[in-house]
Amino acid sequence: MSRNTNQKPVRETVALVGDGQTERIYFSDVKDKDRPKNLTISPDYPRKLGSYKGVIDRAISLKQEGYDRVYALIDMDKILAENQGATYRQAKAAAEAIGVLFLESNPCFEVWFLLHFVHTGRLFGNCSDVVTELRKHIPGYDKSKKFLSAASIYGTYKEQLIENAIIYSRRLEVDRDQQSPQYPRAEVFRFFEWYFESQGIKI
Repeated sequence: MSRNTNQKPVRETVALVGDGQTERIYFSDVKDKDRPKNLTISPDYPRKLGSYKGVIDRAISLKQEGYDRVYALIDMDKILAENQGATYRQAKAAAEAIGVLFLESNPCFEVWFLLHFVHTGRLFGNCSDVVTELRKHIPGYDKSKKFLSAASIYGTYKEQLIENAIIYSRRLEVDRDQQSPQYPRAEVFRFFEWYFESQGIKI
């Protein structure tokens, strides 16, 4: 006779590691707004990481602790400005070998927000240039905790995320090898493709 063990569905654990509070607040908003039943999302903002190396080391540590999916959120601006591309790629390959997933932003995470409103292939010189453009769509945008918490960018602009940002971000990946290293990128779309599929939402 089989027994009913009343086992609860297994929740998949997901960690997102970034080096800034923008990413932490944003993904906390995803968790709080959607409250996914089959996922435990842990935005990870360990202070004083200092560079991509700290992000990668933390991501590796979480993967070794047993998280099902670990994403390393990497801003490429400093890596490119300081000519660290070769050492970054080496560290990235080692982390990918144990299952860490990388989401690169070029030059910074705010490109993802901008793509909610416009498609652009502009070669931004730095993150400040991106923020200047972003303020045309989100007036007064700044990276402070107070602003980001009040703006609730995920919840407020979720429709634009689905209708624009994912599509525009995908387009930026077409023939990427033929583009300048400064060509914009927002690989966070890869997380949301998986995330919405895991929630039974077709994009």
